Amino acid sequence: MAIVRSRELLPNWDEIPAKLLQYCIKEHRDGIERIQKLEDYYKGKHEILKRDLGGDDKGLPNNKLVANHAKYITDVASGYFGGDPVKYTGKQIEPITDAYKAADVASHDSEMVKDLSMYGISLELHYMSSDDPPIPRVSCIDPRQIFLVVDDSVEYKSLFAVHYYEKRDMENKAIGWYVNVYTANKIARYEIKDIGGEDFEQISSTNHYYKTVPVVEFWNNEEQQGDFEQQLSLINAYNTLGSDRMNDKEQFVDSILKLIGASLGDTEEDAGRTIRMLKKYKVLELPAGVDADASWLTKTLNEADTEVLRNALKSDIHEFSMVPNLTDEKFAGNVSGEAMKYKLFGLEKLAETKERYFVQGLRERLKLFANILQVKAQAVAINDVEITMTRSLPSNDTETALLISQLSGHVSNETLISQLSFVKDPVAENEKVMAEKAQALKDQQAAFGMPMGDQNDDEDPVTDDEDEE
Repeated sequence: MAIVRSRELLPNWDEIPAKLLQYCIKEHRDGIERIQKLEDYYKGKHEILKRDLGGDDKGLPNNKLVANHAKYITDVASGYFGGDPVKYTGKQIEPITDAYKAADVASHDSEMVKDLSMYGISLELHYMSSDDPPIPRVSCIDPRQIFLVVDDSVEYKSLFAVHYYEKRDMENKAIGWYVNVYTANKIARYEIKDIGGEDFEQISSTNHYYKTVPVVEFWNNEEQQGDFEQQLSLINAYNTLGSDRMNDKEQFVDSILKLIGASLGDTEEDAGRTIRMLKKYKVLELPAGVDADASWLTKTLNEADTEVLRNALKSDIHEFSMVPNLTDEKFAGNVSGEAMKYKLFGLEKLAETKERYFVQGLRERLKLFANILQVKAQAVAINDVEITMTRSLPSNDTETALLISQLSGHVSNETLISQLSFVKDPVAENEKVMAEKAQALKDQQAAFGMPMGDQNDDEDPVTDDEDEE
């Protein structure tokens, strides 16, 4: 989450005082606990694992079952929203798309989308590679190690960014911190012993040519929350219910033997011997002539009520996260593409919200790439760039082909071809189709000895005026 400061605080935002760095780092570190918790839940380290039965309950079964709905929600939402590469179209966009391919931005976007779903924010750092010649690259940085500082205007213009991480020795022991500060024109590198202190020792200061702070912050939504963040209490309740259900099962197995009119022995040693014999031979002899009886004291398990509650919790998790349970019977069978869209309506609304904010970050990325390519004397125009994001949805190409045949003659071929999932470049595909049709016509003409269109173009056709002469 970006940190806000007034632009009037400093006359020159290329020189950041140590005191301001100290305050901003402290403010950022106050939010790390939340980010760490969200990552723990994604990795399966849920609250139920910390449960400890003490006191009178010590020694009872203490199962700790984790149903990782957090990972499921993030993986499905990320796969649906960012499973297919982003497409860019526009005039003079080729230098940027070529640079994106060289930097493998498509894979980078997958990391960004996953961070957005987990943490609610994602930050990327722009830099020049160590190649010869260097090329622009981007890196997805852990949001616990980087933050962006913006002004308090309605535009939230970037002032500077800070990337800090531990400095380690040969034994991998932490011996301090590196702090990199990125301004609109410079990169300043510092060392510090205590990340909460202000004794910044500058190591280096270099210029960069991005013409703005080379860090972009992406938002998942207006609240900057992760996709499963509001469902943590439901996930905890689901884990607790499953764990207690397992505990009840174990306690059911470890039932208490109730004896009436009989005894296992007068001493603890005699009782222990009788119990061992009982376990070995599975036979219990009761005294004759008395109303003796043996039975188990068991706890009645109401599985029906428990299952209703489990299904209710599971349904709420998927409903409020807007990520459907794809293993549900509602998704079984051969449903049409239109029917599938209705089933995924909530997920589509979630993706639309994500897309609005994600595209804003993509446009900031375009500006940074355009700035650095212009420095390298490559003409780039980004004002008319159209950004297209495609949902990663199973497609019914048979149904699509039927639709195309019905619309043929009413919609352009290029538009129709673009509806097919296996066609990556509709323009190139349409050109291939036209070329194949032209070649087929020539072959047909040649087969019938009618080389139409092979007249000598150099010969002027006879006009009516020439006939009159």
